[in-house]
Amino acid sequence: MNLFLRPNPKPKKLVYEGANIHFESSKFSIFKNFEEENFVKIFPSEQFVFVKGSDRADLKIESIVSPSEKDLNEFIESNDIELSIDIMDVESYLMKVKEENRTVKIFSKSKKGIFYGLQTLRQLIDFENKLLPVVEIFDSPSFKMRGIIEGFYGEPWSHQNRLDMINFCGRNKMNTYWYAPKDDPYHREKWREDYPEEEMEKIDQLIKVSKDNFVDFVFCVSPGLSMKFSDQKEFDLLCKKYYEIISKGVKKFAILFDDIPEKLNYEEDERKFEGNYGLAQIYIANKLYEFLKGKDSEASLYLCPTEYWQEEDSMYRRAIKEHLNPEIPVIWTGKGVWSKRVTRKNADKISNQFGHDLILWDNYPVNDADQGELFLAPLMNRENDLCISKVKGIISNPMNQPYASMLALQTIADYLWNLQGYDPWCSWNKSVFNLVGSDFFEDMKLFSENFLKSRIFEETSFKLKSLIKEFRNDPLNKEKELKEYLERLSNLEGKLKYMKDKKLYEDIHPWLKKLSQLAGVASNLISSNEKIDIKNEVDRLGSYVVCDGILEKFIKEF
Repeated sequence: MNLFLRPNPKPKKLVYEGANIHFESSKFSIFKNFEEENFVKIFPSEQFVFVKGSDRADLKIESIVSPSEKDLNEFIESNDIELSIDIMDVESYLMKVKEENRTVKIFSKSKKGIFYGLQTLRQLIDFENKLLPVVEIFDSPSFKMRGIIEGFYGEPWSHQNRLDMINFCGRNKMNTYWYAPKDDPYHREKWREDYPEEEMEKIDQLIKVSKDNFVDFVFCVSPGLSMKFSDQKEFDLLCKKYYEIISKGVKKFAILFDDIPEKLNYEEDERKFEGNYGLAQIYIANKLYEFLKGKDSEASLYLCPTEYWQEEDSMYRRAIKEHLNPEIPVIWTGKGVWSKRVTRKNADKISNQFGHDLILWDNYPVNDADQGELFLAPLMNRENDLCISKVKGIISNPMNQPYASMLALQTIADYLWNLQGYDPWCSWNKSVFNLVGSDFFEDMKLFSENFLKSRIFEETSFKLKSLIKEFRNDPLNKEKELKEYLERLSNLEGKLKYMKDKKLYEDIHPWLKKLSQLAGVASNLISSNEKIDIKNEVDRLGSYVVCDGILEKFIKEF
């Protein structure tokens, strides 16, 4: 893959004039002027080594952090930067790789920007050809909030899954992780109860790793199924829940009222709020916001309403518009629970209904409502000017399979950082490459192209469909092409089991196994004139959906 297609997300501005810094050894040696351990961890020890003398290094890194415009201008002038620099915020960075003294200089107004610049630098180093291109880069994000929400139903991720996902966010310049697992009992069903000590220790570690990756840990509670909104004791329990987290330095929180009945459960609430469940939710959200602000003036709160996907205006939305604190953004999933398209026009319409800024909770690639399916397509059909709408951030809801989710999530990170430069299929190819490397790129791409269909993208297996259609129209001349493709599919399990990322392999293995076996059955069927018990052969492979059922249909209709 072209070196400049690899960095994820794609930098906003990059200039390369064809010169490179070359190195000889198997590890790339770096002399640095930073001591931060989280910066060092960006460079894996199997590929990089830090040395004490600049004369022994393949590259010298100089990072400069300053909020001063004067310092920025001096950096531009002293390093002969020719790129035009747009508005530079705390997440932006400016990078210059110099061939003559084998130096890279990175400027940002914050350590977060340096962190992001170093992530890009790591990805630019080509170990296959042992070179670093001499480049100028200016980079800045399209959205201020970019991240994921662990918000699906089903078995929550393990602690290690979460740690790995937060590290993934850091590598891909996502800056937010929302902790909201639906089936964590202490998040939803048992929201009144404290997290057990063991679980709180895990949350402590999640918070720490989030800080190391410049990721905001957003703590969420979903009390709506059982809360008595008019009861002060209930509110005190809610505050206690949040206080335990805000006391650890967390500054961002959400209260979620999604997927609950549109009614009040208690007579006291009916009387106090005159039967209006929206006013009850607003009452709690406003009080909670004041509580959090009283504990930390920098605290933020987000509200997920019960009407999070509907299109029409309503009394509920008007109540939020009139009574919810204007500093509390509202969560929205787009046009429907799973949104095939998200447009600036629709976002501004919904924002006007709520009277608040929006956070888009994008239900892709989540598969909790589609057990047995795997969604590996790139993010599609989100407008490239959405960042100038009332949508102030986007959080993606992944699959129950965290490592398989990373294929689509890399494309989402690419979109969120650089809307105007986002190309879904180019980003998808890059994501496949970044997940498995050059040795397994073609095989993983072959596998993934048969798992594209989801609730937001309607097609998959384009090549397989075409070959089957051609075979049915002209079996004598088209048998060879179809059989060759089926044989490639049947060999995938045997090839991909050697991939380095064993966690990814475990996530995809049930689908990989069924795809390989089904393709083998189909290939044998084409080659043999003997009738075999195809139904039993197919049914024993389980309920995992592969190729949208195309292979099963082909086999049974053959």
